[in-house]
Amino acid sequence: MSVSDNIKQELALKLSQLEELKKSLPSYKDRQCGVFKHNDSVELWERIEELEEEIENLKKQGG
Repeated sequence: MSVSDNIKQELALKLSQLEELKKSLPSYKDRQCGVFKHNDSVELWERIEELEEEIENLKKQGG
């Protein structure tokens, strides 16, 4: 398996994980306007941000 294939698989996995986390937060849609009214877990938001960074890095690696 090539490096490119590995990156694609890892990217798909991380995107899937990110979507699952987003679905678990009712206020995700409010993020764009900076409203946090739903008492979301800080740990979940930190994990979402980590996944978003990892996804960006994988996209850069994949070209």
